[in-house]
Amino acid sequence: MKVTSFVIGLGVGAAVAMLCAPRSGEETRQALGQRAERGRRFVEDRANESRDTANDLAGRGRELVNRQKSAVTSAAQAAKDTYVRESQAKPA
Repeated sequence: MKVTSFVIGLGVGAAVAMLCAPRSGEETRQALGQRAERGRRFVEDRANESRDTANDLAGRGRELVNRQKSAVTSAAQAAKDTYVRESQAKPA
């Protein structure tokens, strides 16, 4: 949210500054277009970084779940084996 607000404020501030600058209309439009393109690239880069981070975290989460699942499965199997072994070892 803070980054989004910053980017929006930056864009609005740049637009107001450009409109108040002593340039011709064509120069002002060109400068606004360039700044808008830079802002678009900035936002796109941050979105890509965020997506990559989210994908990395999701992958780590899947790995952790799989390790825990394997550990629980192994523990359950060991408990089952122990139960079977102990129940067969006791005389009836």
